[in-house]
Amino acid sequence: MPNGREFHSSVLIDNKLYFSGGFINNSVNISNEFFYLDVSKPFTTTDNVSIPWIDLTYTGGPQKYSATACIGGKNNHMIFIFGGGTPLGVNQSLVNQFDTNKQQWINITSIGNVPTNRSDISCANFVNGLIAIFSGVVSGVITNDFWIFNTLTLTWSLSNAINAPLPMFGYCAVTLPNGNILYIGGYIYNISDYMAMNNLLLYNTKSDTWTNMSISGPTPPARRTFSAVLTSDGCIIIFGGYNSSTILGDLWILDITMFQWSIGKILNPIVNLTLYGHTATLVEDYMFVAFGEFRIQNYSSKIFMLDVSRKDFYKWVTEFTPNTTTTTTTTTTTTTTVTTRSSNTSSDSKNTSIIIGAIIGSIISLIIFVIASILTLKFIDKHVIYSY
Repeated sequence: MPNGREFHSSVLIDNKLYFSGGFINNSVNISNEFFYLDVSKPFTTTDNVSIPWIDLTYTGGPQKYSATACIGGKNNHMIFIFGGGTPLGVNQSLVNQFDTNKQQWINITSIGNVPTNRSDISCANFVNGLIAIFSGVVSGVITNDFWIFNTLTLTWSLSNAINAPLPMFGYCAVTLPNGNILYIGGYIYNISDYMAMNNLLLYNTKSDTWTNMSISGPTPPARRTFSAVLTSDGCIIIFGGYNSSTILGDLWILDITMFQWSIGKILNPIVNLTLYGHTATLVEDYMFVAFGEFRIQNYSSKIFMLDVSRKDFYKWVTEFTPNTTTTTTTTTTTTTTVTTRSSNTSSDSKNTSIIIGAIIGSIISLIIFVIASILTLKFIDKHVIYSY
């Protein structure tokens, strides 16, 4: 079982949910732990032994907190960890790259203009192996620069958009189905205030422009260091976060077709479940909420799973069954169907045997009838002769 932690990073690749770094032991130690949860296997969160954790710390991962992770590379098999705070006196590179095929870290030598290291950011993937990095805390100072990292060439480029938003951190970046990036929440450094949740920032990746999106519906409380995932039915789910010394445990849904907020309906809410500094990842139809801080100096070592398969309500669950098992089940069902068909074939064979038997019986009966008729005619013929 991994230690409880907060401000770690996570990313999903090939049925493996990877986690890196974060604060452990009451914000005293910065972890270099690197491990994954094998979500190709079924498990129960209430049974620690059944949870398939795999430790990769021996590979020598970075020692960071408040970093962010995205996938990239030619076949999207690389993990890129950007930014993050480090222990005093420890110099870490802005980008750390992990090859999931070779299970090893790769040193990156970026070419050309490179941004300064930063923390409290959220990276976002978009087309052609590109990853967007916006603002964040840079040595106690926050700038509103917007950078794009090319995971194929390992090069950086700086956005020239003149209408960039104010410097901010602690937000969530979500790539929409059309390729644009929506920025939700966060703390605005220059005015010492939270970003309003009914006025979200949209970056157009094609035109390199920013737009303020007015959101209808009830407005969620402002927050930072929360989580956000995009579901397959066009909704963004946000959970938890921090606001003015308050740790939140509410769940909200943003419909990206109408850009409208609504309060998430959970069939079986968990009493007093409040978290910030956690991560959330969509695995099939489940939102995996991992680690984070329950209360001040009380870290979570748990995985909470929210079933989001039904749009009218969600449900917390403790058992996870992956689609790989579902596929096996489907195969079993198919086998059962085949077996059922075999039973039907057997019945058909019996019916065919009965029909053939009936035909043979009819033929035999006909032969007997013909023979009887011949004998009868001979008998009649004899009697006719004798009568004369």
